[in-house]
Amino acid sequence: MDIRFCARYRGDGHPPTNRFCRSCDCPACEVLWQKVVSLAHSCKGDPVPLPPTRAVLIPHPSNPAMVRLRVNVTWTLPREDFLHFISTGKAGMGRKGDRENPCSSLSMTRQEPYVQAIVEALGGWEIPEIERVRGIQKGG
Repeated sequence: MDIRFCARYRGDGHPPTNRFCRSCDCPACEVLWQKVVSLAHSCKGDPVPLPPTRAVLIPHPSNPAMVRLRVNVTWTLPREDFLHFISTGKAGMGRKGDRENPCSSLSMTRQEPYVQAIVEALGGWEIPEIERVRGIQKGG
């Protein structure tokens, strides 16, 4: 992962600092993440299809601030993985000991191509919420 993905990120990419985005109080990131959470809830709890993938987005059953993805299995999409993707365009799988790989997500789990499909479902890269977050991540 690229630990320089955000000017506000404080950590070295190793647990528990790889989860820093969950405690960061950046309003722009909160607004964007809330759009993702709202998308997951948009079908009243039913899965939200994420074309062109076979994945669906669903609310997290025990944490309303998180979302889950499902293809053959169900997993949580961490907020920091999504925000890392917004900054870098990368959210690939990583291996233990390979945390310096800039293509890996912060959780070291593969979130591509699902995060791309979420961005498209939100309205694409040009929506104001994504542009604001990218400006903050660059230090603006």
